[in-house]
Amino acid sequence: MLASDVDGILDAQTLAYPDFLLESAEFFLNRLALAPAHCWIASASGHEGVLGYLISYPWDAGLPPALGVSLAVLPDHADHWFLHDCAVVPAAQGLGVGQALLRTAATQAMDQGLHRASLVSLESAVGYWLRHGYVPITGQDDALTEKLAGYGPEARYMSRSFPL
Repeated sequence: MLASDVDGILDAQTLAYPDFLLESAEFFLNRLALAPAHCWIASASGHEGVLGYLISYPWDAGLPPALGVSLAVLPDHADHWFLHDCAVVPAAQGLGVGQALLRTAATQAMDQGLHRASLVSLESAVGYWLRHGYVPITGQDDALTEKLAGYGPEARYMSRSFPL
């Protein structure tokens, strides 16, 4: 991903999510600045625009970051790969774009020594992530419940071991 891809990511995001989940250009630029090796886009020759994107970064085993909030730094002792967002435009769904993004980014994370993957799943995607070996983190406390509220009703914090 490059800074010049952000407009295409914003377009793809608008096609993939309801308005309350949309994040700003500043958010994407923040994550790109912090973790450029963990931010990816998918495109194809002959197709205008971004087909999909994946935003991730090293994280710790604590609470997930709040939706849409810029980070000043990443955790010093990150052991998780946090998959913040993976979206595919409707016209490219079913073509393996999401799988390719996930596989490429996870391989990069494992190569950098990260041991687990975590994410916040929207209610509509929980089954998808379950099929990929992620399991909901149980025993939610008030702080986690508050973080998940920004992602919509029935959002789940999920995790799995590497390799994928």
